[in-house]
Amino acid sequence: MKHKHSQSGQALILIVMTIVGLVAMVALAVDGGNAFADRRHAQNAADAAALAAALAKINDQDWRTAAMGRSISNGYNNDGVHNTVTVSNPPGIGCNGVNSPYAGNDEYIQVVIRSTVDTFFGSVVGINQMHNCVEAVARAREGAYAPLYNGAGVVALKPNGNSAFGNVGNVTLRVRNSGVFVNSNGSCAMSVNGNVSLTVDTQYAVVGGFCRTGNVTVNGPVVTGAGQVPYPPSINVPPPNISCSGEGYRSGNTYYPGHYNNISLSANGSYTFAPGNYCVDNGISISGNISLTMNNVNMQLNGGSFAIAGNSSVSCSNFLFYSTGSAGGMHFNGNSGNNCNGVTFYLESGNLVWNGNVGNTFSAPTSGPYANLLVYMPYGNTSGLTINGNSGNNIIGTILAVQSPITISGNSGTTGFRSQIIGYTIQFNGNANTTIDYRDSDNFDIPSPPTIELVR
Repeated sequence: MKHKHSQSGQALILIVMTIVGLVAMVALAVDGGNAFADRRHAQNAADAAALAAALAKINDQDWRTAAMGRSISNGYNNDGVHNTVTVSNPPGIGCNGVNSPYAGNDEYIQVVIRSTVDTFFGSVVGINQMHNCVEAVARAREGAYAPLYNGAGVVALKPNGNSAFGNVGNVTLRVRNSGVFVNSNGSCAMSVNGNVSLTVDTQYAVVGGFCRTGNVTVNGPVVTGAGQVPYPPSINVPPPNISCSGEGYRSGNTYYPGHYNNISLSANGSYTFAPGNYCVDNGISISGNISLTMNNVNMQLNGGSFAIAGNSSVSCSNFLFYSTGSAGGMHFNGNSGNNCNGVTFYLESGNLVWNGNVGNTFSAPTSGPYANLLVYMPYGNTSGLTINGNSGNNIIGTILAVQSPITISGNSGTTGFRSQIIGYTIQFNGNANTTIDYRDSDNFDIPSPPTIELVR
């Protein structure tokens, strides 16, 4: 007789194996979930710590303390047992054991958090701890100064329509060390008509199209379809703060600071405005054969215009002119020759005109709030800026007329524009012969604010 062998022991083994498998699955679900939750929390903590460090660095504070403080507040205290927190500027070795791609660049701050998570069920299968490593890199870029419109020597800001940048007549224009930017999306945003010769050292960047008629020579590439910039631009140059106490007065041929209803000079001779602040309500008129000197003078014109005519001339140094209220701006007419250094014309209202046989030598200040800004006509002033006649000009500094048309025409021989010319529209007409020698060091830069960003 054959006896059957008992198989009850096999069932017990299967049950034990099943229990072990279930424990392993529970361990994977619970302990793995805990490790994943810790990793996500650690990454958030590293991101926050890196941004805190970047902000502290921008503000000239202790960036390491800022990072550690934010890490501790998120539960990672760098105790060396449960977690370690490493803050590096510039970044060093990351979680992958190799140098960060930002290594050596002190604009970047790296936070690495290594954490240990104790298991609940993993010890059953020999896993007592699980480890995470996370990394965050933030960039702390300090504020800087940058040229307007990437340093284009001639900029027409008009956003639509034709002839934003135009040339009509016997025009010769040379832009050295730079080019032309035309912001309009019109089909003939750049329009050239007549006997015209245009030369740039870089390019003509035009958002819209380019149209030409007549004998036109264009040296330098015309790149249509350029990216349009927002209009009006976010350029905010603060207005001057000129205050006048008491009434101004004249003694002999010298004027002294203070408040004036108007100033009129017509008798030939030499006159001086003594240093200080002048507030004039109804204009300044200078005619005849006048020689006027103004050094270290701030002048606010509330009405009328500052008009120079005849054979009069102005010499000035450190001169700030502010046209506001209902003022009509500043006009140089006749045969006057004017020579000023460290000068800014801030025209909140009114126009700026250089007319007739005028020879002007103007240079912008090299320091202070208006450093390298020669002419500023802010958004809201739609009056024109015009250079006419047989002008022989030597100009240093930026001409920025946000909503104003700029016209250079007549028999203008302007070979000394070390300027950036920015207007709503730009027109070179008549027999204009103009050279613009753009140099960033001579022109107005706008501040770019400090920034922080998480890059990794």
